[in-house]
Amino acid sequence: RRLDSIQLESLSFSDIDWDGGSSSVFRAGEWLVELLCLIPIHIAIARENRFVPLKDGVFDLRLEQQLLGAEVSKIIDTLSLGWYESIFGSYLAAKEVKVISSMGEQSVGKSYSLNHIVDSSFAGSAVRTTEGVWLSVCPSKDTLVVALDFEGVHSIERTAQEDMLLVLFNTALSNLIIFRNNFALSRDVANMFTSFQASTHIFDPASNPRLFKGCLAVVIKDVVDGDKREIVQEFKMKFSQIVGQEQANNFITKLHAGQLTVIPWNVIESREFYTLFSKLSKQLFKQKTTHATAGEFLMTLKTLMAKLKVRSCPSTLLVAHVTVRPKTGVQWIKRS
Repeated sequence: RRLDSIQLESLSFSDIDWDGGSSSVFRAGEWLVELLCLIPIHIAIARENRFVPLKDGVFDLRLEQQLLGAEVSKIIDTLSLGWYESIFGSYLAAKEVKVISSMGEQSVGKSYSLNHIVDSSFAGSAVRTTEGVWLSVCPSKDTLVVALDFEGVHSIERTAQEDMLLVLFNTALSNLIIFRNNFALSRDVANMFTSFQASTHIFDPASNPRLFKGCLAVVIKDVVDGDKREIVQEFKMKFSQIVGQEQANNFITKLHAGQLTVIPWNVIESREFYTLFSKLSKQLFKQKTTHATAGEFLMTLKTLMAKLKVRSCPSTLLVAHVTVRPKTGVQWIKRS
């Protein structure tokens, strides 16, 4: 249909009713931050048995060549998180940070879960869509919720060391790690967490008072009500066997400070399917805060990525010990 007519009204500046008019007031800066936080950024990939941080979400081969053999401090100065740099570093630098992450097998709904728990907007698909690590931020009144979306573990595209590097990065930073598993296809718990257990041999968690404190929430998807109790008991028994075999070096104690929960997740047709998302959100905010401010979290994140980059290579293992200096991030020390 054609436009029939256009009506225009005009007023002089002096005739505008500023007190009783229909004008609205909002904080443009806050609105812009919330808009930017809707866009995830790619922060790292694992390639050729190396951990590769990305600058402003892009892999730059020329930059990689320039950083060969570079000191950690130079790598930290080079790294940038794009539009999140100013959010963490200045605009919301004083807010505390909670970190939630999602790992698991390929195509089990990792991104989908994060989107429903913290209102992030990670891309999801039945095929492989996530490579490396993606970061998004969900600001609230008192807290910045950082969501980390990881690619699937044990995929044909990744080596065991690449899985281990991603697990180490995840468990160091996160307050709540959601590990999704397809129970119908995989019941071998020991094999499922091989990359987690391998990470326990390359650092000393006692030297990390503020890292490696995240709860591991093992989500078993597509479970009907009648099987819930049996499945939880089976998984708990298998985790107990891992603890018994590995003793003090078991990954539950070293990577997660003994925090583990097994969650049988209902099938999507059930009413309880969506209510469990809110329970995980509440669990996140119950976790002890390990990143007091966003500015501190930014430095810890960059330092950890730089150290992983420097120390990871195909021919050697990572360093053995990790210590944290207040306000500056992570320092890694070689095994003597």
